[in-house]
Amino acid sequence: MDMTAGQVAAITGGHLELGGPAGSEPAGPGAVNSETPVTSCTLDSRQAGPGALFVAVAGERADGHDYAQAAYEAGAALVLASRPVAVPHVLVPDTLAGLGLLARAHLQSLRKNLKVIAVTGSVGKTTTKDLLGRLGRALGPTVAARGSFNNDIGLPLTVLQASPATRVLVLEMGANHVGEIAHLCWIAPPDVGVVLGVAPAHIGEFGSIEAIAAAKSELPAALGPDATAVLAADDPRVATMPTTAHLMTFGASPAARVRLKQSWLDDAGRLTCRILTPQGEVEIASGLIGLHHGVNLLASVAGGLALGIDLAAICQALAGAGADSPHRMALTDLPGGLELLDDAYNSNPASADSAMRFLAARAKATGRRSWAVLGEMLELGSASEGAHRQLGVLAAELGLDRLTVVGTGAKPALSGALDTGMDPRAVQFCEAPPRPSDIREAEATETIILIKGSNGTGLWRLAESLANPEAAPC
Repeated sequence: MDMTAGQVAAITGGHLELGGPAGSEPAGPGAVNSETPVTSCTLDSRQAGPGALFVAVAGERADGHDYAQAAYEAGAALVLASRPVAVPHVLVPDTLAGLGLLARAHLQSLRKNLKVIAVTGSVGKTTTKDLLGRLGRALGPTVAARGSFNNDIGLPLTVLQASPATRVLVLEMGANHVGEIAHLCWIAPPDVGVVLGVAPAHIGEFGSIEAIAAAKSELPAALGPDATAVLAADDPRVATMPTTAHLMTFGASPAARVRLKQSWLDDAGRLTCRILTPQGEVEIASGLIGLHHGVNLLASVAGGLALGIDLAAICQALAGAGADSPHRMALTDLPGGLELLDDAYNSNPASADSAMRFLAARAKATGRRSWAVLGEMLELGSASEGAHRQLGVLAAELGLDRLTVVGTGAKPALSGALDTGMDPRAVQFCEAPPRPSDIREAEATETIILIKGSNGTGLWRLAESLANPEAAPC
């Protein structure tokens, strides 16, 4: 960031308050005025170093306003607040709205030499974002969203990381209600918009698959005539999304401009795809685990072409590339012949189906036993019981050797597995995630263990402890 305290106030429509209550002088690093430089932005008071703007957000667990003094004493130049605090601050009605305004203004100042590519979809956003981040570096310095920074907090913070040297900004856009992606596109209008498939993730919030599709369609709808919409040709809900932008499609469909010709896995489960593109046919041996990642690889190739990256540079950047973000189809060898398949960052019916099918296929290919530890898929609303029951049915149909269901919300998977004929001795229900020692001691024979659940279940901590036994226990 390259702003002043006065500019922060002007951009956000806020009022600059330089003192504490009744005009008292706050304790802190020094005098503040309208020309005080503001060079970074954070929501974490522990990261509020010199020149920082600390954005005070009132959340469910904590209110950032309570940490305004700590941020200022740590060197923060200014606080963005929605109620008066005892340190220099800009007072606005809504700090998140103010954060979005700052990000929009910051990006507008950089647009001459910078391209923005955004990705959305029900499954695979973060992996595709990671791949696009690798591709962006072929054009120059690139800023990509960290982890799943994809909402009205994470996206503006990512935008504010860009500098005049940045040439590509890679953004992930998530949503749990209609209108959210349109707002994110207003903050950061994309030059390229990538839409993956539509699936019943967060359907409890949206109410229907049609509403989810409508939310995702806000990305191509926001693109101007000079932009490019990169759409999944194999999903009719995506392929027909209206847009005035140039069109680039990807998928296995013969009509796709970036088309999957063939895909296979090596002995380590890593994906290779043979792909037809407008610039010729290529073969990319990636580090992605599982055939279902083919759609993410295709989307990334199409997105790279839309950015103007040469096909040879795309192949070079994606060779051996895996998911840079943690807990996404990561295979790790464990002691005693066990293998961990960690896909525990999040879960919905589509991603859980893919992970379980890969588990069964890999167990068969390697001669190992298969064990799925499944937590709840959150935000499914009235569809939750049926969706979890179907996971149990699938576990039985795939012939998995063992199934552990974690949490009351996931319990219908238990009856689904038993009713479909899975051996009762192979099925277990736990109210809370098992301990790492429970997993290690339960299987003496060679086994592949899938850990899968929504982020809020905390199952990722179990996966982390299994992969790093010397780390603090979960």
